[in-house]
Amino acid sequence: MTGQLTLGVIGHVDHGKTALVRALTGIETDRLKEEQERGLSIVLGFSYLETNRGIIDLIDVPGHEDFVRAMISGATGVDGVILLVAANEGVMPQTREHFDIARLLGVARGIIVVSKADLVSAEELQATIGRIGSFVRGTQLESAPIVVTSANNGRGLAELKTQLEALPMPVDRPDGRDFYLPLDRVFTMRGFGLVATGTLRGGSLRSNARVEIMPGGMPATVRALQIHNKGTDEANAGKRVAVNLRNVKREDVKRGNTLASPGFLTPTRRINAELNLLENSDEPLKNSATVRLLIATTEAMAKIRLLDTRELEAGGTALVQLRCDRDIATRPGERFLIRSYSPMRTIGGGKILEVNAKRHRRFDESVTSRLKATAGGDPVEILARHLAEAGTQGLDTDEIGERLGLSQDRLGSVIREIAPVRIDDDRLVERAAFEALGERIVATLEAYHRANPRQRGLTAGSLRSGLTDEPAEDVFQQALAELTSAGKIESDRGILRVAGFDPLTGLSERERTLSGEIERVFLDSAIQPPPPAAVIGTDSRKRKLYQLLIDSGQLVRLRTYDRGSNIVLHAATLRDVERQLREHFPYPEKFALSEVRDLLDSTRKYVVPVMEHLDAVGVTVRIGDMRRLRER
Repeated sequence: MTGQLTLGVIGHVDHGKTALVRALTGIETDRLKEEQERGLSIVLGFSYLETNRGIIDLIDVPGHEDFVRAMISGATGVDGVILLVAANEGVMPQTREHFDIARLLGVARGIIVVSKADLVSAEELQATIGRIGSFVRGTQLESAPIVVTSANNGRGLAELKTQLEALPMPVDRPDGRDFYLPLDRVFTMRGFGLVATGTLRGGSLRSNARVEIMPGGMPATVRALQIHNKGTDEANAGKRVAVNLRNVKREDVKRGNTLASPGFLTPTRRINAELNLLENSDEPLKNSATVRLLIATTEAMAKIRLLDTRELEAGGTALVQLRCDRDIATRPGERFLIRSYSPMRTIGGGKILEVNAKRHRRFDESVTSRLKATAGGDPVEILARHLAEAGTQGLDTDEIGERLGLSQDRLGSVIREIAPVRIDDDRLVERAAFEALGERIVATLEAYHRANPRQRGLTAGSLRSGLTDEPAEDVFQQALAELTSAGKIESDRGILRVAGFDPLTGLSERERTLSGEIERVFLDSAIQPPPPAAVIGTDSRKRKLYQLLIDSGQLVRLRTYDRGSNIVLHAATLRDVERQLREHFPYPEKFALSEVRDLLDSTRKYVVPVMEHLDAVGVTVRIGDMRRLRER
């Protein structure tokens, strides 16, 4: 037995759901004394049927109107339904609501069972079957088999089992290493402690696994697992599972919580979704309407923001943003329902497209087009639109997985098909946006050079802040690295410029001669330069050229602790000092000032300010009385 199928048994109150499940499985699903006394189900009942093709889990959901919330909890996440209609009553109000709920939750397969056939004549039975056919015409159960049964005399049970075995087993279970389990029951058992149950939505859960109880994020550990009252070391997606938890108190866990892999779910209050309003809704749904939101086993109040229509007519579909009154934990792709605030009745439902969504303006084409693509279900197009919207901010790979609700393997294949730019393996950027960023960087530097022909260029910080749509820092740094590698820009001691740009090319022949003379003085004096005033004197042209050499980086004013000092070295001299240090004191070797003095054959008067400057610009690091080079 390899397959597994979960079916919700739905229908009007007192139409025989619990009796049918008991006749099929021998399991009594009315667990509470009150249920057995009143003869109706109040909470979810669980049982299972072993077949030649696998296990079929049966969830007996309450039919009474007062317990529709429990019905919704049971129907969410099922693979199909058994729609039960009593032969002596036919289609009733809760039959319709249960069926509507199943449709809204995307349940596409099932079997129709006519119960209590022993209570009516053959003519009455055929009339009921005819009315059922009219009721399901044009729906997902239009072609479903109809099985006539009686739990009292066993009629039709063998045929029903045959039809159940013929239902296709799901093959598209969510996979991946991360799991999430909405909890529909929480209780304590003597000798075991806290037990929580639910239908595993994705991934796999193992004994001794660390879990989070969401939305609060409280940590816990799985002590043991059971499936169908039998211990197991692992439960996979789609399975009904009981989880024995440790390191957590009973009051810290409740029905409606979700167990999840640590870090897999993020609490959210804002959800983007596609919403379908039932055809039988009494009035259009207006923007800012308050509704009861039901997702899996969770319920919250939510305010609806209609994103692509002014109001939603009965039977219509719209893109919406749901703002919840409290944190919830869910995933893209999950189905949900909404009920009117008062009186409480199911009015619509749909599919979650995005969680942790930003607040959107209504009728924003960029948002609605992306959400339409998401609703369409093509993950390649969805990711492409997300990346286009993110621009040069990019998207974290964890965030992408959360938005798309894909397994790691499927997400990897989608990313490979789109071929975005990877930033340090944990961020993706649309390739077109990244290439456009490179073009903007070069264009910005060119514009700066034209406006400031005698300046060397821009620092990275000034360049980034001057760009329109300022990119994420790691994206910007990778763009600079690739432009430098491609020979399009250059970096000179932290100053960026277009490759080949020289601020001295615009000088006259006489100016070039004078600047050369100034440079030669500082080059020849190495680390023991004369005071700048002794070099430029009172010649105004030399003073301007000296300042240009400082601005262009050919000459460097040392950064020392003595702010009143004015020691200037040629840039080539500083590069030579750094070269000698790296040759004689390779990282991480430490060295003393006296060793540098001997290496450079100079005195403390000049060596101290040189080393203070190298400390300030990040070439060296001072550690007490010693120094070492920074690692490249």
